[in-house]
Amino acid sequence: MAEPVDTPRLIGDLLREGVVIERVGATCRVAIGDLESGPIPWLAGRAGDAAIWSPPSLGEQVLVLSPEGDIERAIVLPGLYSDAQPAPADDGSTLLRFADGTTIQYDPAQRHLNASVAGGSATIEADDIVLIGSVTIMGDVEIAGKLTASGDVVGAGKSLKDHVHTKVQAGGAISGPPQ
Repeated sequence: MAEPVDTPRLIGDLLREGVVIERVGATCRVAIGDLESGPIPWLAGRAGDAAIWSPPSLGEQVLVLSPEGDIERAIVLPGLYSDAQPAPADDGSTLLRFADGTTIQYDPAQRHLNASVAGGSATIEADDIVLIGSVTIMGDVEIAGKLTASGDVVGAGKSLKDHVHTKVQAGGAISGPPQ
């Protein structure tokens, strides 16, 4: 005679909350109450030709999906906010926040994208980069190549194209400052 099935226990074992205690490659071990799992893969946003690598953090609260309650076949569903790891925003924006304070945020209500690297640098590498719109640079600019402008270049209020010099003399004399 077959053993009776404990249906409520099986249903309860399908999806359990846990906390990541170790990461190994593309797997992690999870503490589920007193139980510590073996290595379990986590669900990634993409894992084919396009891939997203964003491993769960140690101490991050996760859900463990165990088909038929079998922890050996489990998958970790990362990303549960908790008291230890509260939500980084409470509005309609999309925000990526990293442990060092670096953020990438898009606010659809303001139609504004902000990327802020905490104490570091950023590199964009491409054959061509096109910026459309006004650009403001708050800091020094160094160019290791040719600068071409189709319009006027203005420095300290002086037009490169339209300025004039005073005290112009023929020969080897030096002209006065631009006006």
